[in-house]
Amino acid sequence: MRKKITSVALAILFSLSMAGVSMAAKCKGSVESIEEGKIVITIDGKCKLKSGEAVTIKTKKKAIEGC
Repeated sequence: MRKKITSVALAILFSLSMAGVSMAAKCKGSVESIEEGKIVITIDGKCKLKSGEAVTIKTKKKAIEGC
């Protein structure tokens, strides 16, 4: 009986953690201007972001060619 309860609890925890990951929005865009701590970004396509919402920005790394 303990194994069944443990397996159900683990399955519920796993499904809830995956639901949180799927809620993250992936939007692409380009930086238009940077002024005194403010960045203006133009987003390509449809994105469900609202004005004033907190976001995390990941930049693309440029490859450096060697000899």
